[in-house]
Amino acid sequence: MRVLLLHEMSGVHTELKSGLIEIGIDTKIGTFGDGWKKYRSDISLGLQSGIANGAINKIHSQMKLLKSLNEFDVVQSISPTPFFSPLNQQFQAVATNQVDKFFYLAAGSDAIYRKHVKSLPYYPPHDWYENIRAYKNLDRMLRRSSGIIPVCYEYEYCMKKDGRTPQQTTPFPINISKHKCSKLATERKLKIFHPLNRLDPQNDFKGTSIIRSVFDRLSLKYSDVAEFIMVGGLPHEEYSELTDSVDIIVDQLNSMSYGMSAAYGLAKGKVVLSGLEEMTRNVEHYGQCPVINVIPDADDLFEKIEALIIDRSRIRIIGEHSRSYARQFHDHIKVATKFAKLYQS
Repeated sequence: MRVLLLHEMSGVHTELKSGLIEIGIDTKIGTFGDGWKKYRSDISLGLQSGIANGAINKIHSQMKLLKSLNEFDVVQSISPTPFFSPLNQQFQAVATNQVDKFFYLAAGSDAIYRKHVKSLPYYPPHDWYENIRAYKNLDRMLRRSSGIIPVCYEYEYCMKKDGRTPQQTTPFPINISKHKCSKLATERKLKIFHPLNRLDPQNDFKGTSIIRSVFDRLSLKYSDVAEFIMVGGLPHEEYSELTDSVDIIVDQLNSMSYGMSAAYGLAKGKVVLSGLEEMTRNVEHYGQCPVINVIPDADDLFEKIEALIIDRSRIRIIGEHSRSYARQFHDHIKVATKFAKLYQS
């Protein structure tokens, strides 16, 4: 079997590729490199920079790939518009007529997600929610797909609310062996970290403004025992090195479940605070998850971080649970095996 993974979202396809290869499936990734995160790509989809030159380069690169799509048995896209706009319909036709199976990995803010996410208690702010043209383009793609694979509860929920039949939410794949389980801070200050997923410091996708205000309050009270860090815009390798040195990760408040940054934290044995609402726990792996649920409320977040600062023994216990949980549910080989079964079914 040969698999092509199109586009990247916070390392999901990179980690999945690693797992698929380890179980004997020939896998390639085609991306733009995911911007400043600088994930490695096997097949270039074109240059991001330059309007005229970038467009010409994209058309050239993607036309070349279109002609070779029939070399793959499975194509999976993590983007609702995997190809340059003029080529998307041609891509969909080729992917469904010349490739055995085409899958859509629901992992981003696509038109179906934005249409329905507002019916959930907590969701991130966006510049737009409903876009008819984007919805029709995605609908056309999904009607031709072999399946929809959500990686967060929100995406499964929104697809079902739209009348689709997605798979049950599949855990994020993580190569656990690449990540060390960090030792708890004893001789130094606790390091509490919020990863920014947008370069704009004013972007409030994760509830960053609330997290910043809570970090400021806690700094005044616990500056002698805790350090509060907010960083974004780092290449993935540098981000990974930074998270090795922290003890607690506060990922996102505007969510019902957790994302890839939180999953990496679990793999490293960190205490992770993120969305994990009760309504998500019907999904198997969420039911045993040690992520501490937080909501977009400053007092709620303050109390939960303060409790960890006061009682460091909890950090060790939760961190050990995080690591064992990640081994059980996020291991890249276990997750890749689930994907392989879907591809072969």
